Amino acid sequence: MEMNNKTTLQLVRNATLKIQYAGYVILVDPVLAEKETLRSALGVNKNPRVHLNMSVDEITKGTDLVLLTHNHIDHYEPSVRQYLPQSIPFFTQPQDQEAIKNEGFINAKSIETVLSMERMSIYRTSGHHGNGQLAVMMGPVSGFVLKADRLPVVYIMGDCKWDEETRKAVKEFHPDYIIVNSGGAVFPEFSKDLGSIIPDEHEVMQMLDELPKHVRLIAVHMDAIDHCQTTRAILRNEAHHQKVDMARLLIPEDGEIINL
Repeated sequence: MEMNNKTTLQLVRNATLKIQYAGYVILVDPVLAEKETLRSALGVNKNPRVHLNMSVDEITKGTDLVLLTHNHIDHYEPSVRQYLPQSIPFFTQPQDQEAIKNEGFINAKSIETVLSMERMSIYRTSGHHGNGQLAVMMGPVSGFVLKADRLPVVYIMGDCKWDEETRKAVKEFHPDYIIVNSGGAVFPEFSKDLGSIIPDEHEVMQMLDELPKHVRLIAVHMDAIDHCQTTRAILRNEAHHQKVDMARLLIPEDGEIINL
């Protein structure tokens, strides 16, 4: 069988991504549940707030492996068990391996630092899911860097803030693309003092200011979860106000495919 050499990223919904890279099809942070079937983050509106705009079969078709940045309900939920084979390679951060194996995925394995495969390497990075005490409350979170010969370096930042840990990852891996969860999610009782638990529109602007000009951001994790305050419209508005070169900031719609 001839290897598919295309390198693409498809936003499924929120933080769920389907990435073709080095001939592999990678499903990231799978949430396949129907609209309003998962609990609310704020006790207001059930999640997800929007329907999938493609079939689950289309989303899962051809998947070679799953990457899970962290085991929160807006990144993994139990309906996924219905749609993926139990034997699929399912890679997590060390803290989540046992829980995913207990879900029935017998090939759930953790990535400590790097997973070397035939045609690519996946590096795990660390970060903070919020500032200060919020990060402690939210628990551990990881990102992943995809690297392969003659392909762009892709950094999946996960639910990590732009801080010393994520800056360190950029310096180490020199990504061409950074997938940033830009929904500005908050918990009102804490976020007034400690800020959002993932980047918001202002943090994305800060990243663009600090990063080398060739690095492109792909902004996701918006318009689907009830505690995310930054929408695509808000992010675009801020980018236009700051006169951002929109070739550096890609804001895909659900289902949209980006060629990398």
